[in-house]
Amino acid sequence: MNENKKTMKEFAAELKKLAVYLLDLLCENLGLEKGYLKKAFYGSKGPTVGTKISNYPPCPQPDLIKGLRAHTDAGAIILLFQDDKVNGLELLKDGDWVDVPLHCHQHWRPIRGDYK
Repeated sequence: MNENKKTMKEFAAELKKLAVYLLDLLCENLGLEKGYLKKAFYGSKGPTVGTKISNYPPCPQPDLIKGLRAHTDAGAIILLFQDDKVNGLELLKDGDWVDVPLHCHQHWRPIRGDYK
């Protein structure tokens, strides 16, 4: 196994641990039994975990960029890591797409609802 693949597998495993931890915190705050949400979102073979890393270099003609189609990601926990240079996350609020401002020192951000 090459080093990049090994590193990504380790990274995905740590993200999975973080997601389970966050689910347990949600249970605690909602007054649910620990592990309730984890069980609710586990399939017969465990949780579905996906990792996507994208790097979009600056476009010399940004007026030609259409972006992604509007979509909602499925799942209980979505962990989104933005860098401090590229915006692009938008939330659907009252029928309009609104830019989510970048937070240079914020390491994670909870996401709820429709976004693109």
